[in-house]
Amino acid sequence: METGKVVVERIGGKSTITRYYSKYPLKFIIPTKVGSSQTDVVWIYSLTYGGGIVSIYSISSDLTIGDGGTTVLTTQASTNVYKSLQSKFCEQVLEVSIP
Repeated sequence: METGKVVVERIGGKSTITRYYSKYPLKFIIPTKVGSSQTDVVWIYSLTYGGGIVSIYSISSDLTIGDGGTTVLTTQASTNVYKSLQSKFCEQVLEVSIP
């Protein structure tokens, strides 16, 4: 099950996010002012509530970058992955589509 999706397209000569959503435990932060205004790049920060991934989390994100679009996907800090309980596990999957 997808917990996040971001679509970046080039509109009016500039990379722009045209669609995004995220749901618990994933959150995207998309700042409007990063770097020079002449830089054509969309910054996306991915984070989880509570500062890490625990054994019950399954995070699946889809990032689609259209023709000529530019983006940076990063985190605010290192992401902790906590010890699993019994046979439960956590996973994080990122699928990038560049048409």
